[in-house]
Amino acid sequence: LNDWEIGRVAELLHVLNDFNGLSAEKDSIIWKHSRDGSLSVNKLYIKEVNEYPGGKPGPWKQIWRNKVPTKVKCFSWLVARRACSTHEKLKSRGFYIASWCSLCNETEETNNHLFLHCKVTTQLWNLFLGLTHTEWIMPEHTADLLSCWISRGGRKSKKKWWSIIPSCIWWCIWKERNSRCYDNKANSIEKVKWNCLTTFYFWCKEEGIEDIAQILDFIGTL
Repeated sequence: LNDWEIGRVAELLHVLNDFNGLSAEKDSIIWKHSRDGSLSVNKLYIKEVNEYPGGKPGPWKQIWRNKVPTKVKCFSWLVARRACSTHEKLKSRGFYIASWCSLCNETEETNNHLFLHCKVTTQLWNLFLGLTHTEWIMPEHTADLLSCWISRGGRKSKKKWWSIIPSCIWWCIWKERNSRCYDNKANSIEKVKWNCLTTFYFWCKEEGIEDIAQILDFIGTL
């Protein structure tokens, strides 16, 4: 050591001498999100999957218990997790694309815009809300919508088909979006509404849900 370094080394040794964090135990990896520091599949699921942005419990049970086809449940889970392959998601993965909503042609395509706030999607939400005379303020995120949607279902018989509505709208919007993006085929808003209502009806019928007279009456007027 040089003479000018001796003093600095002495200061370092003095600091280390007062440090109580060292022990004879072997070093180990500790997961900070667990009380005991251990990591398991269950704990990882609770942290990374069972919670959605903001650290709140996600409405996942509502999705998996819903009376819709299995592939629609999986798709709804992606929408609620904001993991669907929208332009927003593709850009976050490093793809360079010109993002534009193919339904309204007014703004960038994001998960929340496409499935909640787009003016075409809004007409589908208003269609079902109008049929049930329900007043609704659209939340910012898709998972937030699911968290509060089921509580507005009313009586038990109504909840069976009420819980189907978000998945039905998202599924039909995604199909219409893909038709416009990849097949260059755009349906009119009346056709989009018709497709959504008939899809909803057949899903209810397949699950044996019969308390949908109000929906049937409306379809009959179209």
